[in-house]
Amino acid sequence: MQKLSLAALAAALLVCAAAPAKADEGGPTFTFGASTSFVYDINEPDDQNTGENRKTYADGESEEAFNVDLVQIGVSGSRGIATYGAKIDFGDWTDAIEDNIDGDVALQEMFLAIDAGFGVISAGRMPTPIGYEVVEPWADPNISRSRAWFYQPISHDGAAISGEIRGVSLMAAVVNGMHINVEGANNPDDEYGVIASFSVPIGDADFRFAGIYSDEHDELSEIELNAFIAGTYERWRYGLESTWLDANGHGGSIDNPSPPDFTVWDVTGYGGATFGKWSGDLRLSYTDEEGTNGNYFNRNHQGVVSFTATGGYEIVEGVILRAEYRVDSSDDPIFDDHNSDATQAGPVGTTDVINVVNVQLLWTPATGLH
Repeated sequence: MQKLSLAALAAALLVCAAAPAKADEGGPTFTFGASTSFVYDINEPDDQNTGENRKTYADGESEEAFNVDLVQIGVSGSRGIATYGAKIDFGDWTDAIEDNIDGDVALQEMFLAIDAGFGVISAGRMPTPIGYEVVEPWADPNISRSRAWFYQPISHDGAAISGEIRGVSLMAAVVNGMHINVEGANNPDDEYGVIASFSVPIGDADFRFAGIYSDEHDELSEIELNAFIAGTYERWRYGLESTWLDANGHGGSIDNPSPPDFTVWDVTGYGGATFGKWSGDLRLSYTDEEGTNGNYFNRNHQGVVSFTATGGYEIVEGVILRAEYRVDSSDDPIFDDHNSDATQAGPVGTTDVINVVNVQLLWTPATGLH
């Protein structure tokens, strides 16, 4: 039933998007964005055993392939003090959203909001306040995502209140969990997560701090903290982000043990500029990961340095061609190469360095670079 309902909603939005939007001030207003790419993994892995190579790809999924990264249809509108919004996604990145139809269609957002005067009360599926990067390729300065992004949520099902006090934006929410549940029940363990964030302008930049705590399936307690500052100065843009994630397994049994503990700490810097139709963006990050392989007996702990250089050219207004070179280096061999394989002891034929070239063509919902 869920698959049929979501597919019907997606089809309805496609029909509506093809028709002229209503002329009244309250909407609905439709947006459309699309991204396609080609990925070349210089390591030429025989198989994706560790899953680490995929974190460097334009679509997070396939190498030496032409890909449909993301196609997104958005709708928004208002009636008096009430507003609404929704995003329907198609393509490879829908797997990251989790609540999808066979990895092809996903409901990324759907929220209703009421301006109560003292603040805005919203409910539904809302975007996370955690993280600088997002799933939409046209809203990110680079083609691939940072390693920290893969440990951050995208959307949450819940209710929130937000507002502004003396220039400081505040938000608090109660949600079903760290991520959207992929099971039949929206909240199968009757546990909840809590989110809080605040943001404040600092000169030409914005600073945001956000945190979430969630107890997942009575087996794993997770806390994630994220802070970033980002801004622009004339043609230049910059950002600095730090993420800390700590997960502790509890409960379980000998036959059904709880998930193992893991910890992630990351710091990522961003810098770029636009010169007419041309743009260039750099990203440099260090990520410390411990226990993220989920293996009780061969627990990982590695530090990974990642460097990404992305260039773009706006062919016509809102249509952008980008190319990217990325290299990641780990102090442990975690990346698959052309000799990769897997045995009972774990992946073999791995290397500590990966080099990837991504090429991407974007149709952006808004015009202009980034």
